[in-house]
Amino acid sequence: MRPVVGAAVLVILLLGLPFAAIQVAGASRSDPAISAAAPSPTPVPTASARSMQPTQPTQPTQPPPVLRAMDSDNPITDPAWFVQAYEAGFRLYILSSTEFGTCTPLARTQAQLAMALDAGLAVAAYTRDPRCWREGIAATGSFRIRLQFFALDIESGGPPLTREMITGVQSSGVRPVIYTGARMWDDIMGAATTEFGDVALWDAAPVPPGLVAMPGLPDDPADLLSPAPIAFGGWNAGGNLRIGVQQHFERVFNGVNIDVNTFAASFLY
Repeated sequence: MRPVVGAAVLVILLLGLPFAAIQVAGASRSDPAISAAAPSPTPVPTASARSMQPTQPTQPTQPPPVLRAMDSDNPITDPAWFVQAYEAGFRLYILSSTEFGTCTPLARTQAQLAMALDAGLAVAAYTRDPRCWREGIAATGSFRIRLQFFALDIESGGPPLTREMITGVQSSGVRPVIYTGARMWDDIMGAATTEFGDVALWDAAPVPPGLVAMPGLPDDPADLLSPAPIAFGGWNAGGNLRIGVQQHFERVFNGVNIDVNTFAASFLY
């Protein structure tokens, strides 16, 4: 050991400064490519220690798969329109199968269903008056077996939902879905009514006041959780999440007014 180094060590020992501090101060430098220090390795618990730890629920790493859907009661006569809708990202077409607000079957129902299916879209139907479910399903003719569901429309100004409507749709071999929103449900059925929570919900976001038709499609991606679900009617709580949500109203796509929705992909056949 050289005299100078020996003297320095003697000073360090007399002052009580740890020798490791000299090494860190004089030799350690941060790597500019590393923004934070790596965490210390976590000890692996023993079998007995693991058995004493509470089990944590597994969180999904990705949101559930969803798809874009459209609903409309407008006439569409060009097969290319449905092809363009498919190319724009739509995968489900829902049409009104009776004349608006009546039980008169819509004559163009089957032609539009055929064009949608030929373009690769899944299809479903509804009637504005839920009491017209029988005529609405009959209007689909042989395409009844291709329906993903038939929606019972529970909206302000319409009649209340009954269990007979639901079982009637089921007896025709089609899945029933309830279309409604929290405010409409409370107005028509009452906030305490939860007995229909066993039927899948197509949720309706509140219609903004002064709504006017807007050209083009919305920029936001398909998202089953937007807007945030509101618990009502036995839905959107306790794991009973809506299977669809109507998010944008009166969007004009290639000359046709449509509403834009998101549906859970797992709900479709």
